Amino acid sequence: MPFTARDLRYEPEKSFPALEAFLRQRAQRYLGPLQYNAEEVDLVVNHVVDRLVALGLLGGGDRQPETVLDRLSQAQFYAFLNNCVYHKAIDRLRLHPRQATPFSALEESEERQGEADPLSEITTSLWGSSPFAHPEEAALAAVTRQELRTLLKHCIKALASAPRQLRAVLQELETLGAVDLAREVVEELQAMAITPLPAETPLAHLSQHRDHAYKKLRTCLQSQSSNLAVIVALRLTEYEALLSSRSNEAAGEVVIPVQDLARKELTLAEVQQGLRQLAFEDLLDWHEGDEVVRLDAARLRRLTRYYRVE
Repeated sequence: MPFTARDLRYEPEKSFPALEAFLRQRAQRYLGPLQYNAEEVDLVVNHVVDRLVALGLLGGGDRQPETVLDRLSQAQFYAFLNNCVYHKAIDRLRLHPRQATPFSALEESEERQGEADPLSEITTSLWGSSPFAHPEEAALAAVTRQELRTLLKHCIKALASAPRQLRAVLQELETLGAVDLAREVVEELQAMAITPLPAETPLAHLSQHRDHAYKKLRTCLQSQSSNLAVIVALRLTEYEALLSSRSNEAAGEVVIPVQDLARKELTLAEVQQGLRQLAFEDLLDWHEGDEVVRLDAARLRRLTRYYRVE
């Protein structure tokens, strides 16, 4: 029975048997001499199923956000699954070199099969010459970009209470060529009965409005992140006022106990993990076992701008 990405999302009970049958058939084909090894077939099938679950597609319903896979045509989605199975099967064959068919022969057979298989052409046009090792990685990257885009729109819309700052950001997006993103923000705001300033509105002190908006955007992005390094960076920036105090200004730095950062459902071990990442990226001068973090104005500015996509 044919199935689509939408079927897997909203009707997993009905579509899963067809999905499993398709994955098993492709796994047996690509595993070659291992095709009768039930354990190997199960490993390949379960790998693809786990990836679909992780992406929120299999049984995700409306609880999980839409991904790039939801917008694929049925042929493109089958091509995606086909490639997932193929690459995992190759990984399994590499672990059994004595049983595996030489890769050159396998590749030749794939080339011959590809000449008569329209899915190969679809797959090539879909992923292009992307630098990802596996199609799953490309899909995960696309999902990440979509989630970041959604978060960015949320933070931009939060500027509605400061219309000049919002207009400055929208103008900057249009200048950078992100016209579609700016248009989406305006349309969503209008749906909320909020009308941004017209594009032709002259803005006095544009740079100041833009700088204030950027600071709010950075704070919004950081506060919405689940990345430990970003969370710790945001907490460190809360000590900016201390750095400007008379005693710390004379010393040129502020000293923050690591223990003080462990609050609001963040354990000491998680804080240390975030600090390790920030130190690795040369944003902090902190070493494993240090009980304090020393911050100067330059590092604080860099932490204020820090954001890392998951």
